[in-house]
Amino acid sequence: MIDYRIPQTADGQRLDRFLMKFMPGAGKGLLMKMLRKKRIKRNGRRAEPKDMVVQGDVLTFYFSEETFNKFRGETEQEPSKAQPLPRVLADLTAPPLYEDAHLVGINKPAGLLTQPDRTGAPSVADLAARYSTGTFHAAPANRLDRGTSGVILIPKDYGTQKILSGAIREHQTQKTYLALVFGQITEAGDCDDRLVRKNNKTCVVSETDNSESKRARLRYTPIKSNGHYTLLKIRLYTGKTHQIRVQLAHLGHPIVGDVKYGSAEANRRLKRQYGLSHPLLHAMRYSLDSKALHFDIEAPVTDPAFNQILDALQWDVKLCGKRGE
Repeated sequence: MIDYRIPQTADGQRLDRFLMKFMPGAGKGLLMKMLRKKRIKRNGRRAEPKDMVVQGDVLTFYFSEETFNKFRGETEQEPSKAQPLPRVLADLTAPPLYEDAHLVGINKPAGLLTQPDRTGAPSVADLAARYSTGTFHAAPANRLDRGTSGVILIPKDYGTQKILSGAIREHQTQKTYLALVFGQITEAGDCDDRLVRKNNKTCVVSETDNSESKRARLRYTPIKSNGHYTLLKIRLYTGKTHQIRVQLAHLGHPIVGDVKYGSAEANRRLKRQYGLSHPLLHAMRYSLDSKALHFDIEAPVTDPAFNQILDALQWDVKLCGKRGE
């Protein structure tokens, strides 16, 4: 007989889902059978798969130690924290933008992946893994394109992860971006379009063109313009792939540095002059105000190319929010 006390990081999970992560070597069918036969109990009583485990619950396993360890498999070991993080990741938490007992906020630089890809390059997910404990697998709650900088959130326990993912899904979070675009915009406006993915690009379509299209909404407000460029503050209401880039390009004002949806020639000139190789798009603020979770995180603009171009335009940096040193 072995007792296991539920830690805070696992609080709020269904028992069946917790057990499948806790004992990946057993298989779902066997674990459900063990629950029915009372070989696994919760707080000394029979447990149901749909029961919610809470911090401090005691699960009793009527297994031998050998069987218990066999069923635990690889999750018995937490992700290795012995290897030092690459400098680009270590710097993000030295210190982080925001941290409390449940949540970490970091300022992702342009060029860093949010999720790993086939190249094996460092990603924010690698940093998030350092916050994993036991059966809880920490991961970024939101995602930014590789070329986009700004706020990314990492929940530090299952309960926060569940609350935050639900808030994002229900569009309860507030997301504000900065973007430098080509052309002049003098008045605030809204983009309310239908988007669809085609040939690895996102396109604006009419609702009748494609039944698989998704609604995408944002509001933009000009901060500064000189006729050739406009700095926009953008409130994002939905979160579709490349949404801001596509909708602003469709409006006739592609983001500076965006060769995928903008002018290749104009961006080549800026690359030669400033070394610009990514869209000048920055997730400057992310907030949530609910009974279950509250935060309001701002990220300064630290991208060298973004700051260099803003300086060349001689625009008041206070209009851009805080900027990095």
